[in-house]
Amino acid sequence: MEQLKFHPVSEIFPSMPPAEFDALVGDITANGLREPIHIMGDSVVDGRHRYRACLQAGVEPQFVVVPDGTDLNALVISLNLRRRHLDESQRAMVAARLANLPLGSNQHAQICAPSQDSAAEMLNVSRRTVQHARAVLEHGAPELATAVDTGVIAVSSAAALSRHTVDAQQAVLSRTPQEIRAIAQDVGNRIQSAGVVGQSAVRIFDEVAQEAGLDGAQRLAVVQVLKDQATPLPTPVEAKRIASEGAKGLLVLGSDGCYHTAPGDPDENARMQQWLNLREGLEPLAKLKFSADEAFASIPPYQQKNVTDWLSSAVPYLNQLNSLWSQAHA
Repeated sequence: MEQLKFHPVSEIFPSMPPAEFDALVGDITANGLREPIHIMGDSVVDGRHRYRACLQAGVEPQFVVVPDGTDLNALVISLNLRRRHLDESQRAMVAARLANLPLGSNQHAQICAPSQDSAAEMLNVSRRTVQHARAVLEHGAPELATAVDTGVIAVSSAAALSRHTVDAQQAVLSRTPQEIRAIAQDVGNRIQSAGVVGQSAVRIFDEVAQEAGLDGAQRLAVVQVLKDQATPLPTPVEAKRIASEGAKGLLVLGSDGCYHTAPGDPDENARMQQWLNLREGLEPLAKLKFSADEAFASIPPYQQKNVTDWLSSAVPYLNQLNSLWSQAHA
């Protein structure tokens, strides 16, 4: 049986764990190939595990020829998302591999890697998670990427770990995810029971870390889990209670996305909230480090309607605000 090559697009999804592959070989040996392998020319486009299993089992593989001009990215994503149940982190890894796919060609097809935005949209994840995944692929140990691919660790946690040495990453992975999560849960429970924040909370963390014998890299993993499992924001009523018991003028962010203060002048509280909302809108805009030309060129086609709507609302508002400010501070 002449062996085929594997097209680069066939490898954007993670490899099957050895135990699952062995089970696939056993199933094909007993029952034959249930789902055909997609090929284009002399390359496997989808089904590399089924193809290898057929070779190992000595079973004649069945093929489906993919027509020339087919969008291979869309085909492979559609087939694999249908048969696999991947979480957000795993899909982000696929999107990162897809966006990083080198230009590959044969006599039948030429594949061009999509942008991170397009890859994120195709895999139904945010661009930020794709950036996390790319950091894991570029800077992480192979075991770290495997841990995300197999659902052992969240891609955000893995991206944070990828900034450390390979030895440190491997030290974290020497603890099972269950152990890390259990330690993080213990830290969270102790902090919540003590009702403390700041340095007092740090001391509790240090105590638990010392009891568990965590090294520096493993402490980082626990911190990342604590961030991922952060306590939800207080309800508006609870936020007002916390503000009332704190220092005068304390502002507490509630689950409604608003800052709350102790009961006082409603008009003054409303003005303060409006100022906070205005600041949250203006400050990020003022910190943009690229030109308007570059901003315009970066807008993906599928966001055109959103940008049109945002500009039609924001530009008149900013013009009026700028006019009032200029008059008052001429």
